[in-house]
Amino acid sequence: MVRILHTADWQMGLRAQHVASVAKEVRRARLDAARNVIRVANSQRVDAVVLAGDIFEDNLVDDLLVREVMTVLEASRAPVFVLPGNHDALTPEAVYHRASWKQRPAQVHMLDGEAPVPVPGTSAVLLAAPLRQKKGMKDPTAPWWGRQDVDAIRVGVAHGSLRIAGRHAPDDFPIALDAVARAGLDYLALGHWHGQYIHEGRAAYAGAHETTKFGEEGSGQALLVELASRGAMPRLTPVSTGTLSWRAVELDLGQGAESEAKRVLGELRDSAERAKTLVRVRTTGVASEDADAVVKGLEDDLLGKGFLHVRVERHDKAKAEVEGRLAEIARGSSLVAALLGEQSGALEPGVSEAGRLAARRLLSELVMEAWR
Repeated sequence: MVRILHTADWQMGLRAQHVASVAKEVRRARLDAARNVIRVANSQRVDAVVLAGDIFEDNLVDDLLVREVMTVLEASRAPVFVLPGNHDALTPEAVYHRASWKQRPAQVHMLDGEAPVPVPGTSAVLLAAPLRQKKGMKDPTAPWWGRQDVDAIRVGVAHGSLRIAGRHAPDDFPIALDAVARAGLDYLALGHWHGQYIHEGRAAYAGAHETTKFGEEGSGQALLVELASRGAMPRLTPVSTGTLSWRAVELDLGQGAESEAKRVLGELRDSAERAKTLVRVRTTGVASEDADAVVKGLEDDLLGKGFLHVRVERHDKAKAEVEGRLAEIARGSSLVAALLGEQSGALEPGVSEAGRLAARRLLSELVMEAWR
């Protein structure tokens, strides 16, 4: 049995400009989450920790941060294997060439070559695909295809995007969906996507160990990978490592500002650790005249409840603005004019007032959609 803790996309040194007021706290949380990864590895007595790329945000991070990361990794009882990703690619200026990195603990190993790397004390080897540039159109796993010189449990480690329609770009190191079969792998440990995703049981993204932004589903995790033997299906167990909670809620002002504000407050009432919770409120719909005061009151209320960060994004439209646009449309359409109540006799017999109001709301939504 080989047991590996698969993690990726730590992106230490994240700029966090999208939450600039608490960027320092967000960066600190990434270090805390990294410590959680190592704690899990130690408690699970894994044979190896595999970091599948983007350990650093870029190759410009300062040496103090590099040393902090080294301190975190030094606590691992198992060997740690680090793959350069596209953010920290193995270029001539890479952080991995610095003295601060070369002074790393003995149990921290670089996956920077093509030769199989044995996992000490096991019958497994790692096949690595280190990246040497930010963008690329070649499949990083291609050098492994058809390889017959490794008679062991094979674990591939790569950084890029699986070729799933709508989820990859041509220059995003696209990885064949059958890369596992082509390379005869028992497991493919991937990095690059921040949400945990398992593909056909043998290939997976562990997800970023700490969430980086609102709406990033499946992050804040790592994967415990257990391989019983060569050819056996791996057992994959998600483990939580994140420390921050990113709560994104919508405030539909078209449903009534006061009632929606109360709903949002109720939805956020269950936030366990508010000092570690970031909140984004996004407004939608058609806003009445009193909406501004209600939204401002909601923002002030949330700020007073001890959340780490609160941001309100206005995506609603003022009622007067929508009405003005509808009036313009009505001038060119008797049907629209009738739906708006500005012309009688144009509707089919039997259309109720409720139906007219529903049609009016639909027209308003169509106008909103056209503005987006």
